[in-house]
Amino acid sequence: MDLLQLEHFLAVVDERSFTRAAERVSRTQSAVSQSIKKLEGEIGAPLFARDVHDLSLTEAGTLLAEHARRMVRNRDEAMRQIGALRDLKLGTLNIAAHESAAVYLLPAPLRAYLTRFPDIKVGIYRSEFSLIPRQVLDREVQIGFVEDEPSFHELTAVEVHCDQMVLVASPRHPLATRQQVRLRDLDGEHFVFHRLCSTTEQVVMRLFAAHNTRCRVAAELWSFENVKSFVQGEVGLAIVPSITVAQELRDRTLAAIPVRELNLRRRTLMIYRDQGFLSEPARELVKIVSGFDWEAVTRCA
Repeated sequence: MDLLQLEHFLAVVDERSFTRAAERVSRTQSAVSQSIKKLEGEIGAPLFARDVHDLSLTEAGTLLAEHARRMVRNRDEAMRQIGALRDLKLGTLNIAAHESAAVYLLPAPLRAYLTRFPDIKVGIYRSEFSLIPRQVLDREVQIGFVEDEPSFHELTAVEVHCDQMVLVASPRHPLATRQQVRLRDLDGEHFVFHRLCSTTEQVVMRLFAAHNTRCRVAAELWSFENVKSFVQGEVGLAIVPSITVAQELRDRTLAAIPVRELNLRRRTLMIYRDQGFLSEPARELVKIVSGFDWEAVTRCA
């Protein structure tokens, strides 16, 4: 049986007439009668008692009518929800991002996204850099944010932001009032690093070694908020993406120390599967993030 046969059957049940049922479904009476006969043949039981002038349902017909209404309602609800997905009135968008992107970079474009598509449920999952490309490839998430080009050719990578690494200290630190320092001025200073940003730590260590300068690691922590708290508590200095300390620098709870030899930049790439299926919610976020005015965010911040 198919849903068209069930619709013809329900029309006859509701109208109690093959003629009126045919008008309701825009078919000829003959077509509706043939549809019902075929349905009865597939079921192997009569659906209507035809030995009286008024149509009445058999026991099999009563049972089928109950299930048929449920099946048609389910079909209609499925079509409604699929239409809502297509019109972005329903759906989910899952994103994997490293901490600085998830906490400091994404809120502004996501605010613009949710203003346009308020019915989309967005999930952001903080992950390690090394795990995100595989999560996108395996469709655990639809979009990822990383630092480096992924090795998987199935993934498209778009650079969406580039941030300057900055040396920060407590405003009470002796170097905080200097207009500029040399790397050698940091010899022996204690530093606080983010435990999950091992690549950044390695780059900093190589830079210090190249200038014969000691970099003493005081602590390795699990978040930039922890790093900032330790720096404010004068445990040590830190070299972090400027976007992570923008608010503290404005509030002067941290001080940026210009270092002549420190010219490290940190890229953020958006990655997604552009080959095969990419959901409409994901495509719309790709458009928004790709064209987002980060400078305007910085000016307003």
